[in-house]
Amino acid sequence: MRISLKASVALLALAIATPSLAAEKVLGLAAIDLQNSFFVRMKEAGDVAAADYGVKSTWQSAEGSLEKQVSIIENFINQGVSAILIDPIDKNAVIPVIQKATAAGIPVITMGNKVEAGSNYSTLYPDYDNMSMVARALGKSLGGKGEVALLVGSRGNFVSDTREKGFVETLKKEFPDIKVVGIEPTGWDAAKATNAAQTWLTTYPDLKAIGCISDSLCLAADSVASSMGTQLLYGGYDGDAEMKPLIDDGKMVMDVLTGAYRVGYWNIAVAARLANGEKLPQDLFMPTYFVTSDATAAKLKADGLTFEYINTDKEAVEAKNYTEQLGPKVPATAMTLAK
Repeated sequence: MRISLKASVALLALAIATPSLAAEKVLGLAAIDLQNSFFVRMKEAGDVAAADYGVKSTWQSAEGSLEKQVSIIENFINQGVSAILIDPIDKNAVIPVIQKATAAGIPVITMGNKVEAGSNYSTLYPDYDNMSMVARALGKSLGGKGEVALLVGSRGNFVSDTREKGFVETLKKEFPDIKVVGIEPTGWDAAKATNAAQTWLTTYPDLKAIGCISDSLCLAADSVASSMGTQLLYGGYDGDAEMKPLIDDGKMVMDVLTGAYRVGYWNIAVAARLANGEKLPQDLFMPTYFVTSDATAAKLKADGLTFEYINTDKEAVEAKNYTEQLGPKVPATAMTLAK
């Protein structure tokens, strides 16, 4: 089939007027790993966002290796992708390669991390304040006394470090009779969380609670505790659906919903908007929710701790409202809260 000169000119004009028709926008994402359930769900919803925004997303796993993550980013730069998203394993170590990408004119989004690399964008959460509240809820639930432990991600990761700081500093300041007997970096690996929990339960028979900077770590710890016939309390972060039984029966006194699906969709939405030339602030903040059971909230209120929260039924709804909350039909201002 031959196309007339007039039709060809019209198509060319349309392509120029609509950049997405002239060249498909490609987003490159350098993840910590793609095995952890949180990251799997991020990708699932992120792919929905890519379809909604008419872009292509390429997800690469660093498999917990900083060297591999840097190599992935270097490859994205060489490919000339439209935007790069990074979940930094080490927020300082990736600064040079981020600066290289921005110098090449590629927008870079550091996900969940405040990385001071100049022109990069950061998608953030109120991690310190949220984890402080988790510590407060655990402290109140323990009556202000006892031994607790904390499962973290990896040293140098902004999210993990900030959540750890909020948890530890709050317990030290507000609950001096609670002792943190262990803090274990896991690299977000459930197997390492399992090993840590087993060691703690053997070493500290009076252990009363475990805090987790990510829900999958708490789930692993509870599996060990249950198999050993030990009842522990938990405080976590992410809003994973699997935590519902623990929350509803009061074993998990508080969770924080960022929501893996919401996080994945939000980050791809931000990157797509930047790739298409939209103006956004360098620091963007996602709204979060405290999640607990109505019964636990009532007990905490009786102990003097009040806060806004949603229960697990409401959480299930909010966790998957991402297209309505963050889709291409909403204004750019919907991408962030004022902070």
